[in-house]
Amino acid sequence: MKLLFIGNSHTYYNDMPAMVKALLEGTGERSHVTMLTRGGQPLTYHCDEQSTRFNIRYGGYDAVVAQDRVSDFDPDLFKSGAERLLKMTTEAGVPLLFYMPWAARDHRERQKAMTDAYGSFCRRNACVLAPAGEVFARLLVTVPADLLYDKDGAHAAVAGSYAAAATIFYTLTGRRRVAVVKPENDPGIAAGLSPELCRHIHTEACHAVRLFNG
Repeated sequence: MKLLFIGNSHTYYNDMPAMVKALLEGTGERSHVTMLTRGGQPLTYHCDEQSTRFNIRYGGYDAVVAQDRVSDFDPDLFKSGAERLLKMTTEAGVPLLFYMPWAARDHRERQKAMTDAYGSFCRRNACVLAPAGEVFARLLVTVPADLLYDKDGAHAAVAGSYAAAATIFYTLTGRRRVAVVKPENDPGIAAGLSPELCRHIHTEACHAVRLFNG
């Protein structure tokens, strides 16, 4: 599976796409990942970049994973960028998957605006959604915030990036049951997370993806 990730620091932090690659390969799916990212930028920024159009049209990707900015999230700006990106991927015949990140630790109330914007766009346009922000919300019930958030309270710590990767993994594969990844192949365990936490993250990610995508 050849994947193109388009986004910002919420994509490249902790080399999250490499975690997706490791999860896919840990369950028998050969994969390749490429990133087009720029810190703090929305999807509209990437839509204006020639490298985005070139990669989508000629990169031979099996899917594009797109993520809008979190800071100063604007539903209308997101919609504009999402529509332009969807037009590009549709013309190229490449499936588009939206990766919804999480609100900052001290502004959890802002999650609803992102969830509503991503969710409504995906429902209207028959796109699949990787609802990582909602997985964060589910995990925060039982997992200390310090494990999910980096020290800045906005970006992900390793466990948070692993949660995002697991969410994207279940969205890409369409798995309806929690996958069994051997410890030696699990990027979360390799990064120092406990097997129990990794299993818990997988469970919440799998359930959330089913909830949002049917």
